Amino acid sequence: MAVPHVAVERIRWADVDLVGIARFSAFTRFVEHAEQEWMRALGLPYERLFDDTEVYLPRRHLALDYRVPSRLDDALAMVTYVPKVGDTSLTFQVDLYGVDTDDLRVSGTVVVVCVDRNTFATRSLPDWLRTAVQPYVMDQATARTASAPTRQALTDRPLPI
Repeated sequence: MAVPHVAVERIRWADVDLVGIARFSAFTRFVEHAEQEWMRALGLPYERLFDDTEVYLPRRHLALDYRVPSRLDDALAMVTYVPKVGDTSLTFQVDLYGVDTDDLRVSGTVVVVCVDRNTFATRSLPDWLRTAVQPYVMDQATARTASAPTRQALTDRPLPI
């Protein structure tokens, strides 16, 4: 069974408003952080992706669906997976769960489009990228179920402060 990528981050002081609730804009940072850790796990850290390939993957679309507030120092499990691979685009999803409560706090959807590095013309996703993301292609229900053991294990170990 495919397993989504899971990373952990805490709500920081800079992420919250005056009453300690995470601002809506903070979640773009979490989505970016999850994406960067996922790409690193794919063997495609941004440094390599930008320097060693013939393509760029600029963002075309970002949507955030807020469900439950997060507060200062809450630990979030960032579950990253791919619900759709198109010809020239890739959609990845980052679902943020409370580590202690296991509630879905925010769902983030990002669409990147593949462009030629030199001309910025849209082009098909290269085969190496399709192959790299294939283990992460799944729907939200599958990602939630498949990530449950990893998310549960997070409650049993100390998290970064």
